[in-house]
Amino acid sequence: MLPAWTFEHSIECEVTPEFAWDFWTDVRHWVLDADVESIEIDGAFAPGARGVTHSKSSGRLEWRIIEVHFGKAVVEFPLAGAVGRFEWTFARAGRGTKITQRCTLEGEQANAYAKGFGPSLEEGIPQGMRKLADAIEDASRPR
Repeated sequence: MLPAWTFEHSIECEVTPEFAWDFWTDVRHWVLDADVESIEIDGAFAPGARGVTHSKSSGRLEWRIIEVHFGKAVVEFPLAGAVGRFEWTFARAGRGTKITQRCTLEGEQANAYAKGFGPSLEEGIPQGMRKLADAIEDASRPR
C-alpha cells in the first residue's frame, strides 16, 4: 500500500557519518526541537524499543523503533486509524554526512492527519534538521 502522505528532506552536515549517527541516536539530543519538552526511551536505541516524546503542542506522543542499523533508523508513531513513520538515514557525502528524514502516513485516517498536521511538518522539518545539523557540528568542535 502506498502512503497517503510523504515528505522528505535532506541536509548536509560537516562531520563524519559515525559522529552524526552517534549524536542522533542519543535521544537526549532530540530536545533540540523547540516543541519537545522531554524524551523517554525504555532501553537502548534498538529495534523494539519504545519511547515517549513530551511535546508542548501535542502532549504525550508514544513511538516505537522498528528498524535500526548503522546509518538508518525507522521510528513509528501509532495514531488512531493511521501510522506515522519517520525514516532517518545518515550517508557519507564528500567529507561530511547527508542526513535525510523521510516521513510517511498510512492507514484509513492518514489523509485526515496529512491535512491536519502535514503542512506544519513540511514547514518545521527543514528548520529542525538545520538546527540538528548545527548542533552536531557544534558538538564536534574541540572545546
